[in-house]
Amino acid sequence: MQSLGYLGVFLAIMLEAIGVPFPSETILVTSGIEMTRGVFSLIPLWFSAVAGNLVGSNIAYFIGRYVGRTVLVRYGRYVRLTEPRIQSVERSFHKYQALFLFVGKFIAFVRIIVPYLAGINKINFIAFTIYNTIAAFMWSYLFITLGHFIEALWATYSHFLIVHWYLSIPALAVIVLLYWWIHKKITPH
Repeated sequence: MQSLGYLGVFLAIMLEAIGVPFPSETILVTSGIEMTRGVFSLIPLWFSAVAGNLVGSNIAYFIGRYVGRTVLVRYGRYVRLTEPRIQSVERSFHKYQALFLFVGKFIAFVRIIVPYLAGINKINFIAFTIYNTIAAFMWSYLFITLGHFIEALWATYSHFLIVHWYLSIPALAVIVLLYWWIHKKITPH
């Protein structure tokens, strides 16, 4: 990430928003860690992430609007967007459009499919842009600052965790299992 800098963050987040499988949360957390180390500054990093997400989401919206559902079904399988997963998200999307436009940004895979569905369902572009922009600012800030706090906590507690590894390893296992369980519950099948 250091070698590509802000442009790398922009491109990775943009490609993920279009549907290319990039671990955008991991990229943002790592960028937040690097920000704490002085590699990045908050405002340019934040705006790079937001701009990347907005550009990618708008591309996805217009693909959905002008090309339609057929392409999503045909090529979505390459990025784990199967027909049942698309249908599941679509049913919920029709019920809770505004909520999905905003909250969908915070849920992996849903974040990718929502702009396509907004375009397919011909959601007003201005409404889509408002929800998408607010959510992109909040989502990217959340993960960048999470990286910042992880680095700060590591600097403070790393010695304790290393010395008391017999406590650290079971605690890490519990955290990983909890993350897996929560991810399994909120990700549509």
